[in-house]
Amino acid sequence: MIRSCIYICFALLLLFPSVGRTADDGLYIKNISVQRLQNLYNKYGYKSYLFVKDGKVPPIFLQKFPRDFDKIKNNDTRNRMFIKILTPLALKINAEISKEREELLHLNESFKKNRELSEAQTKRLEELAKKYDAFTRLKGYRRQQLQIQMLRARIVPVPVSFLIAVSAMETNWGSSRIVKEGNSLYKELNWYTNEGLKPLDETEDNSYRIRTFPSLYDSMASYALHFNSSVDFEHTRYLRSLRLADGADFSGQEMAHSMLFQSPLKNYIGILKYTITFYRLMYLDITTLSDSLTTAHTDKN
Repeated sequence: MIRSCIYICFALLLLFPSVGRTADDGLYIKNISVQRLQNLYNKYGYKSYLFVKDGKVPPIFLQKFPRDFDKIKNNDTRNRMFIKILTPLALKINAEISKEREELLHLNESFKKNRELSEAQTKRLEELAKKYDAFTRLKGYRRQQLQIQMLRARIVPVPVSFLIAVSAMETNWGSSRIVKEGNSLYKELNWYTNEGLKPLDETEDNSYRIRTFPSLYDSMASYALHFNSSVDFEHTRYLRSLRLADGADFSGQEMAHSMLFQSPLKNYIGILKYTITFYRLMYLDITTLSDSLTTAHTDKN
């Protein structure tokens, strides 16, 4: 009798595997089907990425796209599911960047007041400078002053609309090999190494590989950091800092112009701006994550 119960339980686990791991900040999912994910979204009021209660998106984080994601036949249905999957991840990343920016602003206030930082504050400033590649050979007061100045232009949330539109272009809306095999959303590269995916049908150049990531979150977080620290986007960050100084936001559509030399595709900027406009992704820039799944559960839209 006991053996039969064990077999039944094992069979049920195979048929209905655990959805994921619930943490304080949301639900983390490793492996799921499209239908089960849609049922989960419906359960927590996430029927549309444009219509969520109080502008709050349920914190449901996928490690990778559903195993049968590429079997969605309707392109528009697939694209909208793509957006729904990535939106919580982008919001989570921006919340983390905002927290770092708040830390930096506190450091700046302390620095202006005392004209120096404590040992703990200096350590934290150096950690942020290293992460965001705010390099300087200066020492002492001038070093900290310059680091804070550079970091204020770098530690800034990246519009959700921009993060999703670029990933859509780079992965053909989640259907490309690089995202299936390596969770790569932005085709970031590793040079002069065998680590990563070997490019196929792109070039005979064997000097690089496409970076792979443990999760979609890691890929998006890496790209957001690259955007906020790489010299490739320095001009865009400068324009963004001017807008922020005037109390204005720098939209995803405006940021699309920074991609002029970042892709060999013709009219890449135009495609990005069209994608943001057609799917109304700009509205995602004013959404936030729900504090928990419970707060999003009552959405009736």
